[in-house]
Amino acid sequence: MKRIAALTASILLMPAAVLAQQAAAPAAPPVPPTQKVLIHVHSNDPKVWQASLDKADSIMSTAPKGTAVVEILATGDGLKLVNKDLQGQGIVTGSLDKDVSFVACHASMKANHMEISQLHSGVGTVPSGGREKAMKKAEGWTVLDETEAK
Repeated sequence: MKRIAALTASILLMPAAVLAQQAAAPAAPPVPPTQKVLIHVHSNDPKVWQASLDKADSIMSTAPKGTAVVEILATGDGLKLVNKDLQGQGIVTGSLDKDVSFVACHASMKANHMEISQLHSGVGTVPSGGREKAMKKAEGWTVLDETEAK
């Protein structure tokens, strides 16, 4: 008898559970950022690095959360910015904390005899800096040279 009562109760409650699952609205898809900026750094001048980092930090701090993305591309002498052994302490870390991403050109790294292990933690690589810039432009990114970041 108890088994029949339990079975009857579960059958009666099942439609309510099914309706509750159907009533839950699906999660909204993530909204892609509306402001996408790539800053190309190719100088070994720490003042130029700082100006580029300041520009990236400014973009990220003034844009509403989730609406902007900034990538700093290091090529040639700019690789010194992302080399953990050569850069000033904390220069990259502060920007990484503000959701600015860093990538190093692998072709430039190879030409400069630089290993991936020399990159600051959190810095990625791309096969070619020129290709990265071209792809970002084709995707609608704003591409700035380090001189435009001042």
